[in-house]
Amino acid sequence: MDLLEVVKIDQAINLQVDLMEKISYKEKISLETTSALGYILAEDLISKDDLPHFRKGTMDGYALNYKDSLGATETIPSMLKVIEEIPMGEVPQKILQRGEASKIYTGGMLPEGADAVIPIEFTESLSEKLISISRPVVFMDHVIDIGDDSKVGDIYEKAGKIINPETMAMAASLGYDKISVYKKLRCKILSTGDEIIPVNGKLRPAKARDINSYMLFGLLTSMGIEVVSVKHLADDENLIEKELKEDLDLIFISGSSSKGKKDFVPTVGKKLKPGIIYHGISIKPGKPTSLSQNNKTMILGLPGNPISAYAIFRSIFQKAYNKYFNIEEDLKIKCKIDRNIANNSAKTQICLVDLKKKEDELIASPIFGFSNNISLLKKAKGYIIIDEYTEGLRDGEDVWVSLIR
Repeated sequence: MDLLEVVKIDQAINLQVDLMEKISYKEKISLETTSALGYILAEDLISKDDLPHFRKGTMDGYALNYKDSLGATETIPSMLKVIEEIPMGEVPQKILQRGEASKIYTGGMLPEGADAVIPIEFTESLSEKLISISRPVVFMDHVIDIGDDSKVGDIYEKAGKIINPETMAMAASLGYDKISVYKKLRCKILSTGDEIIPVNGKLRPAKARDINSYMLFGLLTSMGIEVVSVKHLADDENLIEKELKEDLDLIFISGSSSKGKKDFVPTVGKKLKPGIIYHGISIKPGKPTSLSQNNKTMILGLPGNPISAYAIFRSIFQKAYNKYFNIEEDLKIKCKIDRNIANNSAKTQICLVDLKKKEDELIASPIFGFSNNISLLKKAKGYIIIDEYTEGLRDGEDVWVSLIR
């Protein structure tokens, strides 16, 4: 496809999803829960039990029948006979009768006949077998009932969740020592350009540090994708062709993406099997983006400018990836824009924004600058997408901001 025959943003997303479906990236594996961090959950986490599965006290104190506390005050306390002390993790041995209490600890199991817990600070020990209580409690006060946390069949996490420590804790609470996950996709990051130098290299005229490799590594890793290698390539067609033909799930290559003399990605893409799916998106920034396929490998060609590469990654690749794996989208919040933004390009426009609070409203402030100015990300807390058919946004207009941090 010629660079000028661009696809729209929704088309680009759908074409990537279609390609991922065609290649079939969803391979389920079972992992120990302790090893599942960063993987994508392949099956819902479902409660196999009523939790808790016994009545549980939430305070150190005494289990009792709440009716025995009614009317108790500091001046006229109620007296209860202590029949048992229930150690943590032990099943009560005695059934509670009216006028009786059992000493209990936070998280301990209530005995049969008890329906509340009086906190220890509202009691006084008169002897080893007798206490007074100085205030009343209500039914189920300081008690978690059977199934209060969850019932059998309740869904804790849906498939598509990128597993974090909280997910692991939930899995453990449900009794999952192993979790069904999708095998991580394996990818390679390539950055091109004779002007690119290592990040620890000394800056010289006409040279720039390799920003995109580090940015893409962080973005991909946070999404549960395994980066197996990171390379910088000179502007050499044969070298680029060799690297793009490696057998991996994904290859990201930044730079060499337009139609200049040293932009070889589109040329090489035509030699792949089946080759280029699109070259060019009606979007600003990031127009010279390409999607190609080589056998079972998906190749995304990104612009060399860091902000353009970032915008394309977030708005195209990540959205398509999330759609394919049923991952929840980034949180969006409604804000008011605080200045006019023109959109005269007849393209979908992505604009980074800073966020601040003014009285009771959230304000989105557009961040403008050249797409090779990585300092824009220092200020950005989110981004907005302006539709190609919209002439722009007016100061004070409501916008939806996708949060990035």
